[in-house]
Amino acid sequence: MSGFSRGVGRAAALVIVLALVTVGVTTLVGLGSAGSSGPLASTPYTVTFNETGLPSGSVWAVHIADVCSCGGSKTIKSNASSIEFSVGNGTYNYNVQRVTGYYVVGVAHGTFNISGASLPTFKVLFDPVFTYLVQFGETGLPGGTQWTVTVHGNGTGQLAALEDLVGHSYATTLDFMLPNGSYRYSVTPINGSFFVAHSNKGTFVVAGGSPAPLSVVWTTPTAYAVTFTEKGLPAGMNWSVRVAGWGGVHVAEILSSETPNITFYLPNGSYHYVVAEVIYFNTPTPSVGVISVTNVSQSFNVGFTPVAPGAFYPVAFQESGLASGAHWWVRVTATHTFGHSRTVSASSNSTTIFLLLQNGTYRFVVHGQRTYTVSSGGMGNFTVLGASPSVFLVGFTPIPTYTVTFSETGLPNGTNWSVYVRSESSSSTPWPIHLTLSSNNTTIIFSLPSGAYCFKFEAVPGYTITTGVASGPFTVSGGSPAPISAGFSAKS
Repeated sequence: MSGFSRGVGRAAALVIVLALVTVGVTTLVGLGSAGSSGPLASTPYTVTFNETGLPSGSVWAVHIADVCSCGGSKTIKSNASSIEFSVGNGTYNYNVQRVTGYYVVGVAHGTFNISGASLPTFKVLFDPVFTYLVQFGETGLPGGTQWTVTVHGNGTGQLAALEDLVGHSYATTLDFMLPNGSYRYSVTPINGSFFVAHSNKGTFVVAGGSPAPLSVVWTTPTAYAVTFTEKGLPAGMNWSVRVAGWGGVHVAEILSSETPNITFYLPNGSYHYVVAEVIYFNTPTPSVGVISVTNVSQSFNVGFTPVAPGAFYPVAFQESGLASGAHWWVRVTATHTFGHSRTVSASSNSTTIFLLLQNGTYRFVVHGQRTYTVSSGGMGNFTVLGASPSVFLVGFTPIPTYTVTFSETGLPNGTNWSVYVRSESSSSTPWPIHLTLSSNNTTIIFSLPSGAYCFKFEAVPGYTITTGVASGPFTVSGGSPAPISAGFSAKS
């Protein structure tokens, strides 16, 4: 098989086709290869959407897409009351798109199937969206401080601008205009201020009028700098400190830094702190302690010392099953600490990976190339206590692939043609498939793992597909599926 080439993703294989349809100011937008005879280009059957409720001349739109996305999609916009699609046999998703100020009564999206006949007309009813004031009020912030509320909901109206909003205010109130529906909200934290009584989040309902104002209560006590300064770490190494306690408000915070200083701003109160251990360094001194903040800033010095060379012990991982030279890697995490400094990784193209680790408890995870699965020894826990643990054995197994054959008839000998294949979703195959193969022979063969796919015969200039299927779904399930063929004929 000659002339094979790998394609890129669907966007490189597809072009945008624009055409004018003489229905009002209707515009058709179709995705598919130029000259394609796929289900959205071969058009023996009609699907009609009729709308009522919009003012005369309003522009509205319907989008349809082949369930197997290789088949393409269309969007038609119109200022008339009717939108008509011409489609071939297949299963399609449809979506009546949003019109500002209106919503679709009932269901605005769904699925339909074409099987040898046109469908009855879909009736679409629009109603105006009425909105109501929803007001948030805050207390406790210093004057002029900006605060932010995010609102999510399922308000009637299908208007993203009304149903998923972020609002900002420098005043003590913040207003939204929302349609009927149920909503939830969250308030963004502000450094130096603390929420009172969990007023940072909640739910509310809009039902034919404005709900009662929603209150966000802060306290902004005077805060004092509590600074931790480390010595002994190499420049740029990450380290972390955790502080928790009560100073009129609950404080629980972890800060990390790649500089020598970490500073917390804490109100008067009593707190505990823990300095995270750093792999390849001894337990910091001090590693834990108590902070009593009483109207003054404080500082603490933290010392790190490298683990002596003789206090490291080799930890070995050995793989079997990978092809010679295949890449794999191991990530080891210390389980007795926190922060970014607790993880080390190593990789190799050979069969063994070595890590040097100090005394401690660890967990590990092994990863390999995506065409393999870890069949044994892929994760676990171990302890280093004055000696190396036993070698960890990791088994890899190749993910089996099966041949999927596409064939053509009708093209002159030596004509180049192509087939595009993609996995139906990110979870439908062991790894994402976006692949175009080409040939000037009569067959194209893919090697694919088990999973759900869709395909499309790409357009050949001067020819159209008259027999077989131009695009559609197929499944690989522990074996090769039946061959898929298409017959080309010269355009008249």
